[in-house]
Amino acid sequence: MRLLVFLVLILSGCHAFTPVPPSVPQPPQAYRLQAGEHMPGEEWWRALHSEDLNRLMDEALRSAPDIRTALARLEQAEAAAQKTGSALWPTLDASAEAARSWTKLHAQNQVESDTYGLGLAASYELDLWGRVRALRQADTLFVMASRDDLRTAALTLSGEVVGAWISLCSTRQQLAVLEEQQRTNAAILSTLELRFANSLASALDVLQQREAIAQTETVIFPLRSEAVRLENRINLLLGKAPGSVDLASATTLPEPMPIPGTGLPADLLRERPDIRAAWQRLLESGWDVAAARADRMPALRLTGNFEHSGGDASRIFDNWLANLAASLTAPIIDGGSRRAEVERQEAVRRERLATYEKTVFSALSEVDTAVSSVLKQIELVRALTTQRDTAQAALTSARIRYQNGVLEYDTVLSLLLKLQQLDRTHIREQASLLTLQTGLCRALGKGWRTSFPDAPSNTKAEKSI
Repeated sequence: MRLLVFLVLILSGCHAFTPVPPSVPQPPQAYRLQAGEHMPGEEWWRALHSEDLNRLMDEALRSAPDIRTALARLEQAEAAAQKTGSALWPTLDASAEAARSWTKLHAQNQVESDTYGLGLAASYELDLWGRVRALRQADTLFVMASRDDLRTAALTLSGEVVGAWISLCSTRQQLAVLEEQQRTNAAILSTLELRFANSLASALDVLQQREAIAQTETVIFPLRSEAVRLENRINLLLGKAPGSVDLASATTLPEPMPIPGTGLPADLLRERPDIRAAWQRLLESGWDVAAARADRMPALRLTGNFEHSGGDASRIFDNWLANLAASLTAPIIDGGSRRAEVERQEAVRRERLATYEKTVFSALSEVDTAVSSVLKQIELVRALTTQRDTAQAALTSARIRYQNGVLEYDTVLSLLLKLQQLDRTHIREQASLLTLQTGLCRALGKGWRTSFPDAPSNTKAEKSI
């Protein structure tokens, strides 16, 4: 026993393995482009001023299948971390037994005997090199990464729901414009047919107008099909059967949101949950390396047993047996298995370092691209507005010249079809501007804190990012 105590005192002075902090590149000081000064709120979709959209988003972030899947994975990670951490505590098992035996010796009478026993068995591994603590820390970081995966799912879901809703509004608005254009085309056809009956228009003019009406019909049918697809898409994102969600109000595009500001690139490290998850996994891999290195060192385990036994249940505590033992095991020959595990974990860490760097640079690229796209799209919408106003003025002038008999109708028809196309194009480009603005908000990492805020226990970890 003195030898065991001496061995424990020696090994208790061992130092636990800890990971070396990773060296990661720093983001630039500022973005190349700046959009606006308005900082989007966490629930940036509320800037679209649609109560129905707000209702859809609340329901999606509360019960959508993607959110429930991410929540289940988080719960799995938390249970795994709890299981790993239990190794830091000693185990204590209780046992109880009762037995009856019958013995007959030659021709003598049969002898019966009873035995009863109670026992306690304890076991504890001294975490001399920090292997168990490293595994627990790795699992804790995995839980944090899983929580940020949940937030990433919320961020992605918010963009998908809003994007589908904007597309549905755009499609329905285009359909409304097309139906109005068809009514206008039908009225023009009636006028042409009347003029043709009075020899004031040619048969070609009538035929061209009829062909224009048929051409517009070919545009309406695909848009109706697209509207149904988008309705089903929104229902699917919310985990509903087709037709379950009331989308009757999604008929007109809202006004563009204020141009959001980008802040500083360093803000992305705190705002983007995918970057945070990649960082937690990088730290996790460092602790996995430490655990693999500690596994190559000797392990010391203490065991103890305390047993009561007797032939009479009332006197079972009269006889007892206790023992305490310490066992030291050290790997000598394992075919290089533990060394290979260390090398594997080090390679995993290098992989996750590269993944983290790529995630950061991808996020910076997304913001830079989104800012450029929003600014260019604003210019495009302005140019389309100017073009549409000019086309309207040209059509008005052409109609006057046609009524005065100085211009052929095919010129009027060409200008009419061009204006109608510009009306639909203007709607699509406005929808594209809204989609790009929402994409910029998501690229900045907005849209998850309200539903899944940071816990106070995460503050220290987040400051290390």
